[in-house]
Amino acid sequence: FMLNDVIYHNYYGNILIKMENNVIFYSKINTRDVVKLHLWTNNTTRAFVLLSTSGYTYFLYALDNGTIQIQDYPLSLETRSVAFTTKDKCPYMAFHNNVARVFYFLDKGETLTLWTQIIYPENTGLYVVVESYGPKILEESHDISFEAAFGHCTKTLTITFYQNVDYEGLYDYFEMQHNNTGLVMVQFRPSEYSKTCPIAQKVFQIAVGCDDKKFIAKCLFYRSYLRHQPSKNLKVRYIWKKYGCPLRLDFTEKFQPVIQLFDDNGYVKDVGANFIVWEIHGRDDYSFNNTMAQSGCLHEAQTWKSMIELNKHLPLEEVWGPENYIHCFSYAMGKPGDLNQPYEIINSSNGNHIFWPLGHSGMYVFRVKILDPNYSFCNLTAMFAIETFGLIPSPSVYLVAAFLFVLMLLFFTILVLSYFRYMRIYRQYIYKPLHNPQRKHKKN
Repeated sequence: FMLNDVIYHNYYGNILIKMENNVIFYSKINTRDVVKLHLWTNNTTRAFVLLSTSGYTYFLYALDNGTIQIQDYPLSLETRSVAFTTKDKCPYMAFHNNVARVFYFLDKGETLTLWTQIIYPENTGLYVVVESYGPKILEESHDISFEAAFGHCTKTLTITFYQNVDYEGLYDYFEMQHNNTGLVMVQFRPSEYSKTCPIAQKVFQIAVGCDDKKFIAKCLFYRSYLRHQPSKNLKVRYIWKKYGCPLRLDFTEKFQPVIQLFDDNGYVKDVGANFIVWEIHGRDDYSFNNTMAQSGCLHEAQTWKSMIELNKHLPLEEVWGPENYIHCFSYAMGKPGDLNQPYEIINSSNGNHIFWPLGHSGMYVFRVKILDPNYSFCNLTAMFAIETFGLIPSPSVYLVAAFLFVLMLLFFTILVLSYFRYMRIYRQYIYKPLHNPQRKHKKN
C-alpha cells in the first residue's frame, strides 16, 4: 500500500481509488460509476490507505518530522453522507445467507446445501443470481420459496451442490476421477445493486476431491498359516507405536470391524461403504462367516485369490481396490461359479464377520481399504491388530475312544498272530527232533 494513485479493494466489495493529491473516489463491485468522497486531508501530506481484513479503513500519514501517524477513516459514514446528497438508494432491504466459510470440500456421495435470502419492496422483481466459475464438475438443484407481506417480499433460494457421476466398473477409473475434481468458485449476489447497499455478494470456493481424511513384541507366524506358503516360518516384530495395542479376542468370537472417518477436527462419521481387509504379513488362516449365496450374489464375487491371479504383477495392496471393483448382484456382470465360497467384502449392514481358527491362537495385523468406488476421492485405508486367544479344544471323546480301540485291536491282532506263529514253530520241533542221530550201517 505504499504507492500513490492506487485502487484498493477489500472482501466486502468496497473499492477506493486514492489519487496522488489525496482525493479519494469510492465505488462498489457490480456498479459502473464512482463518487468523490469528502476531502480528508490536504494535498501536500503524504497519506496512504490501509484496508484491514475485518473491513476497517485507516489513513497512514508520513509526517515531515519523520514520524508515522495512523487515523481511523469512517468509510461507512462518508459513503452514506455522499449517498444522501446524490439520492442513491439500495434497491433491497436485506440480503442474507448461511455461507459460513470461504472454502468447502466436497467428496464423492456428499452434498453441500446452502441458502440465500433477499428482502425487497414489492413490484421491484429482484432475485438472487448464482454464478459459478471453474470446471463444470458440479450439479445444482434449486428450490425457491416466496413470501409477501406488508409491502415487502421475501425470496429464499435453497441450492444444493452435488456430483452425479458413477465411478463403478470403469476401465479408466483414475482418469474419470481426475476429470471430475477441481476448484469451483461460486458467487451469490442480488440481481440489482448500488453503492449504498451493504455487503452485496458472497463468494466462496468448493474444492471437489480428496480432503486428506484419515481413519483412524515379536510374533512368530508359522509358514503353514501364510498365504504364499514360504519354506520357513516368518518372524516379525510387532511395532506398538505404529499399530497400537491389539484388540484381544477369544478365537471363538466373530469380529466385524467398525470403520470411522476422521479429519483434522476429529470424528466425522461411521463408514457404511464396502471395504476389504487383508493381513499384511500374509496370514490367511482366517475366513468369513457369510457365503456369496447368503450375501445375495447372483454370480461369483471377487476374492483375494481371484484378484491376485488376475494381477500377478502388482503388490498385494494394489491388486484389489475401487478402481477394479465389480459387484456380484447382477447376472450380466460375471459367470455363476461357486456361490458357496466365503464372501470377503464387509460393510456395516451385511452381517459379514471374520472368524478365527480354533486350533491355535495368533496375532493378526490387518489393513482395511474402502472398496466402494463412489465413496471418496481419497485412498482411504487404516490398520488394526487382533490378538486371538482361548483354550485349545481337546479332541472328541468318541475320536479318542475309537483311536484307542483301533490301537488295542492292532495290539491284540499282533499278539494273536505272534501266538499262532509261535505255536506253529513249537509243534514243528516237538515232532521233529532238533538233531537226527546218525545211524550205523552194518557191513556184510
